Amino acid sequence: MKRILAVLLAVMMLVAIVPATSLAERASNGTNTVYHVATQRDPLRLRSGPGTNYRIIARLAKGQAVIKLSSSGTWYKVKTPSGLTGYASKNYLKPNAHAAVETRESGLNVRNKPNGSKVYYSIPHGAKGVNVYRVNGNWAEVSYNGRRKGWSSLSYLRFTTW
Repeated sequence: MKRILAVLLAVMMLVAIVPATSLAERASNGTNTVYHVATQRDPLRLRSGPGTNYRIIARLAKGQAVIKLSSSGTWYKVKTPSGLTGYASKNYLKPNAHAAVETRESGLNVRNKPNGSKVYYSIPHGAKGVNVYRVNGNWAEVSYNGRRKGWSSLSYLRFTTW
């Protein structure tokens, strides 16, 4: 009888956890804020969990871009442009990142919304210093040379250091 109750309790706990995990994964697939590493001298330690007691999995250079996936107290779960995921202290992250335009020959269109048809302006091929604020799927909210924010394809942007 005790075994049956223990198994039943374990199944109930698992059922309660699975929907919460799915919800968190879905939330991270929405619009996410982009940050850059703002340390003074040392690289920022990317950790396996939200705290200094977790293992260091990478060191991020000053100015490197990261995408915030979620937060846990003073720690952000982030993803680097190369796809590495870990936790970083929010005290060393500042909003926005820089990118360069990497189109073949034409400029990069800045649109009114992700998948939007209205084009606000075009950023020249090879331009550097594009400000990136948020990402949503394969779209990035950007601005260039003081112009208004809009959305461009993330495929044609390469994050650069701040």
